[in-house]
Amino acid sequence: MMSYRPKLNIDALIFALHDVLVNVGQSYREVVRQTTQLYLENAVGLIPSDEPLLTLEEVTLVQKVGNFSSYLDLATTFIIYFTELLPPVPTPTFPSRYHVPAIIAYLQLAGGRLQITVDSLRDQKDIVQLARDIAAAGGGPDGANAALPKSNRHLLVEGGDITKANLVGRMFQELYLGAGLFEQIYGQPPVAVQTSGYIEYESLLIDPTILAELSETIPLGVVANCSGLEVEYSLKAQNIEQYFQSIISLDSVTEAKARPIPNPWPLLEAARLLHPTPARSAYVGANPADIKAAKTANQTVPFTAIGCLAGAHDKEALRQAFEGQKADVILGHPDHLKELILG
Repeated sequence: MMSYRPKLNIDALIFALHDVLVNVGQSYREVVRQTTQLYLENAVGLIPSDEPLLTLEEVTLVQKVGNFSSYLDLATTFIIYFTELLPPVPTPTFPSRYHVPAIIAYLQLAGGRLQITVDSLRDQKDIVQLARDIAAAGGGPDGANAALPKSNRHLLVEGGDITKANLVGRMFQELYLGAGLFEQIYGQPPVAVQTSGYIEYESLLIDPTILAELSETIPLGVVANCSGLEVEYSLKAQNIEQYFQSIISLDSVTEAKARPIPNPWPLLEAARLLHPTPARSAYVGANPADIKAAKTANQTVPFTAIGCLAGAHDKEALRQAFEGQKADVILGHPDHLKELILG
């Protein structure tokens, strides 16, 4: 360990993977955008459009203001929002055996009769109001569920095993991983995507030399609300996996029968697995839910909540959201951790 004079008195640092270590603006957010439109066009059977239904700025706005920590939950929310803009659709009679192509066919039969274009949904949308409504209802998927109507929820086929009946999750993962990696991980050929995945568009956000210096000084951990295989792939692709003693993925949460962020368990577990066991930890997150998790963790063991603005299009709105969650420190970029921690 090197000697140092820190400005922040901590002995461990936990990172959020996305928008702190790795820039996912062209991967996960693009996947949210593409999943929403692919589902509406290919599953619900709306008349396709050559133009995007959502902008990346709109995706980021709902994520940050609406307090989402899961990109899949965010995609699901957008699908609910747009299907609820449709007239009431009769409930399709789903096949007795859940099979992805059959589910798509039944959905298309129900939605295709509407002869509604994706362009018309673009004209109707009010994403700023959507973000506000979700935030006012408590944020995240629970807030979205409370804020949005429930007339056409039967058009949403999600939850459970993505190789069987979780159509939203299936499309999301196929887009993110790409055809080859999806089949390698899930053992099934893709049904909606035959191209490479958006995971290839991720880039390193933090300066790796700063990460190396930090790892020589204090133990580091990483938390991500996605599968362990995806976390491992991202860390290896960016050549930074060697810097982390602990990695907590969505698989870790599921195996422990715990709850993901904004629950504090992932942070507490990431710190517990570090050596030596820290007395004072800090967590660097990119969403208001991250700050909430760190503030709640602080009720169990000392935890400093650090918000990072680097991944946001509207940095001032995210700053205000961080302040609303009473973040202890707000950074414009993860590289500023060097001065904050190493002095």
